[in-house]
Amino acid sequence: MEPLKLRALALAWIVWMGTPLPGQDEDCRASGILSFAASPPPLPGREYHIEPGEVFHFILEARLETHFEGSWGVQGFSLSVAHDAGVLEITGATQAGTDADEVFPLGFERIETVDNETGEGFVCAVVLSLAQPVTLPPEGSFSLARAGYRVRTLPEDLEGVSTAIEYRDGLRGSAQPVRNRVTWNGRSVTPCATPFSIRLTSLSPGIFLRGDFDGSSSVDISDAVAFIGYLFLAGRPPNCFDAADANDDGRLDIADPIFGLDFLFRGGVPPPPPFPLAGPDPTEDGHSCFSRAG
Repeated sequence: MEPLKLRALALAWIVWMGTPLPGQDEDCRASGILSFAASPPPLPGREYHIEPGEVFHFILEARLETHFEGSWGVQGFSLSVAHDAGVLEITGATQAGTDADEVFPLGFERIETVDNETGEGFVCAVVLSLAQPVTLPPEGSFSLARAGYRVRTLPEDLEGVSTAIEYRDGLRGSAQPVRNRVTWNGRSVTPCATPFSIRLTSLSPGIFLRGDFDGSSSVDISDAVAFIGYLFLAGRPPNCFDAADANDDGRLDIADPIFGLDFLFRGGVPPPPPFPLAGPDPTEDGHSCFSRAG
């Protein structure tokens, strides 16, 4: 992404009302697409696997993708983001460090968490500048705000819980209810909005499928790719350390993804038990699902 730029006119800030956005009535994508990006990212199948007793946190970034014509991008925006309070608790929200924050020289910014009759979540309102003609670039994908979430304790009698964080109009902070809108060329437009839907699963202690690095309940090429990313690219650690030890030699190293690829594509020997069905580890090697030997 190009460095964000201040866009200035030499004489004055002229707000051009313009014509309606092409396809605005028929296609909200012309006004932009709101989405979320999570850290750490969920596993395949949009799942988070949570250890027994673990206090699990993740960060969600609100993002906006635009493809406007001309030299002007978004001048301001308001967000209303809600979650299921029975499953998640918001731990904070900020605009600091986002793309929008980089082009915020002298404007208006308000962000706050919400917990009242309108719902739980956060609201955010930003005008990039009150004194200069400042916008985001007209085309690209930009971070607007970040919020932290904590997963509430999962019931032990449930295999998993599905939930979503969504852009939902109407949350009210300390003032008026907020709608999800962006301002472009001096007018308010309504972008498309994509929710962040996930499934939260509580791990059974000691039960795993050998070779299943990414926790997808299967062994395939994605496990080898994820393992190599973990070893050499600071990627996400395995969902279960014991499962990642594909050759069951008590070590996690390059031999494990090679072993898996050999089995999958060269007719090599299958992983030792528990495989091809999940189960407990029949060997004592110092690993567990939640920690690695050494």
